[in-house]
Amino acid sequence: MTGFRLEYPGQDSINRDSRRRVSLRKSLVFLATLVICSTAYSAELFGTVDALSGSANVDDQSGKSAAVTVGLSIYEGQTITSGPEGEVHLVTEDGGIIAIRPNTVFRVDEYKADGNSSDKIFMSLLKGAVRSITGWVGKYNNSAYRITTPTATIGIRGTDHETTVIDNGNGDEPGTYDNVNEGATVLKTPQGVAEVTPGKFAFAPKGRAVAPFFLAQHPRFLAMRRLKIEERIQPRKEYMRSRLETMRENRIKTQGNRFKQIREKRGNAGGQGRSTLLEKRNDMHQNQLERTRQPLRNMESERNRKSSNARIERRRERVQEKRVGEEKRRRNPERMHREKLKRE
Repeated sequence: MTGFRLEYPGQDSINRDSRRRVSLRKSLVFLATLVICSTAYSAELFGTVDALSGSANVDDQSGKSAAVTVGLSIYEGQTITSGPEGEVHLVTEDGGIIAIRPNTVFRVDEYKADGNSSDKIFMSLLKGAVRSITGWVGKYNNSAYRITTPTATIGIRGTDHETTVIDNGNGDEPGTYDNVNEGATVLKTPQGVAEVTPGKFAFAPKGRAVAPFFLAQHPRFLAMRRLKIEERIQPRKEYMRSRLETMRENRIKTQGNRFKQIREKRGNAGGQGRSTLLEKRNDMHQNQLERTRQPLRNMESERNRKSSNARIERRRERVQEKRVGEEKRRRNPERMHREKLKRE
């Protein structure tokens, strides 16, 4: 038997539910992709890998991991983990230098370098050591710079300093160590503050609720450390500082141009919107006038029609009178002759 299809009760509703579930899954996948792309797009560029020795990985907030290479861009929210012999040197967008030591876990929490009061550089050192040479953010806004460790926070006074986090000390007590090469830092805990200047080592211990204090001698890890590309930092530091003001001025100019373009785009969009609105208003006004004039046109048309009909009717009457007169003349020519003589 052709054209026959076996259907179960409720099959249409089952099919509709299935299609609805597929559509919902597609929508959820699309929204998740959109959120991930928006997050990646909005992250601020923190810096670029300027030098590398050994191995290191970078992880983003979604958990995606990649090997660190020279020239790689590092963004706000990413975490760099260096290997046992890994050293990573970054040049930040504000002209600073970040030197990540071996066996280190370093994260960029928040960053902005537009050359104005909104600039900030907030970082976390979860393990290992990092040397930080501040750029224009630290130079012009000390309160916008912070390194957070498991036991302390470090602020600066425009500086070149190094922070180290020891989990299990090899002769050194676990905690946060901070020393300064140039400038000054402030090592803070809930129990107190220590201002660190060149030649001093401040320490905030792990597991002891005490204020930060200064060490009588250098920690052991400093002598045991072997760095392979440390000597390149000083010339890079001098070079970046010679360009710092120019970099900041260029960034301010670039941001100004970008905001100007945004305003112009908004203005053009607003102008187009106003133009479209004006056109719509003109169309509405024209339609309203057309609706107002139409009854007048109808009245005029009706008047013309009646006038035309009246003319046609009068013409018919004259033709009819003429025909009647001619008929009379044909039927009684003598009478018509007499009436003519009378008139004469």
